[in-house]
Amino acid sequence: MQTTLNRRVKSEVYLALQRDPWEKADYTKTFAIQKCGGEPYELALRFAGCCMKCGPCFASGYSWVDRFDNNRRVTCMKTLDDVIQDYKRIQYPRNYPSYNWLRILGGEPLLNNDYIRFLFDAIIKISEIDSQKFNNGVVIQTNGIFVGQGNISLLRTRLEELLRSNPKVKVCIEVSIKGTNVEEFKLITRSTNRPISELSKFEKLFGWNLGAYSPNELFDFNIKAYYKLRELASNFPNFRPTIIAGFGVNESYLLQEGNSRERITIMFQDNKPIYHPEFWSKDFKELYEDFTREAPRTFDSRFNKMPMYGIKDLFEYPWVGPALKQGKQIYGYRWYDRKFIGERGGRNIVLEEAFADILDKFFFVDNRTYYSTLINWKT
Repeated sequence: MQTTLNRRVKSEVYLALQRDPWEKADYTKTFAIQKCGGEPYELALRFAGCCMKCGPCFASGYSWVDRFDNNRRVTCMKTLDDVIQDYKRIQYPRNYPSYNWLRILGGEPLLNNDYIRFLFDAIIKISEIDSQKFNNGVVIQTNGIFVGQGNISLLRTRLEELLRSNPKVKVCIEVSIKGTNVEEFKLITRSTNRPISELSKFEKLFGWNLGAYSPNELFDFNIKAYYKLRELASNFPNFRPTIIAGFGVNESYLLQEGNSRERITIMFQDNKPIYHPEFWSKDFKELYEDFTREAPRTFDSRFNKMPMYGIKDLFEYPWVGPALKQGKQIYGYRWYDRKFIGERGGRNIVLEEAFADILDKFFFVDNRTYYSTLINWKT
């Protein structure tokens, strides 16, 4: 009997079903075309479920374990063959030699070894069938918590298999860093005081005890993931890791290099936004320096700063409004949005001026430029 979770015996891999942008039908596809990077757009595969509960997360409905039970897009009834057939059904874009890239997102695609195994089964198989369709480039987005615990042996094995199967395919794993210190990490990910029932459900679904780790340890895993992946990359010409600051100041401010009128952030302390350099921990500072020293040689000169995903405030996607509303509800007085200054008694000039300090250390560019850079690194 089918449940609301679409659970299938002996399956622990949950996917978030998709549809192509122009379709009005229900969500039924695993691989699908998604509007990212401009025409001809990207191919995407979405995993459901996550170990974190970041307040501004647009994917909360199919990521948070206390929500996705009733999400009709979440299923674990799709087999590898189902996924491959969905990929085969995608036609090449008109007037283009390929789609922009293949992006693997969530949820959390690297949530456990079952997820990693399923993901690379799919990548290897479609790479054997036709990798040109996704431009021979794969971007995997992760919070790195599972990898940061030291779980890289399966990744190593599967990258070796992919290299043997199709050496043209490049994989970039992007680790989303959730704050510059433990307190910011707790603020962004809401990793403290989670109900026992929620943690028990997570362990039952995904096979590891999230509640066994303190926020300090989880933050440490988040940071260490990059170093473990960097070490792994030294053995593979087809793989590179990168990092990005997650849920920083609003996207339009970053894209317009400070010229946007909008100001949205989660306020940390002393009227400063999260990621402000004044509060960087020793571990984050070392990560920043290591990355910005090496990344320009791998990618390009823009990477002498750390990339940052800002809080989305450009309304080309229907989920932007609900995600902003969700952030405002969760963070309360810590959520600063210039559009609602009337509710706060006026503008916080000190906080707004501190945005410039973020811009001095972080950058973002349009999706086409950014993701194209990630799959076309220098050898």
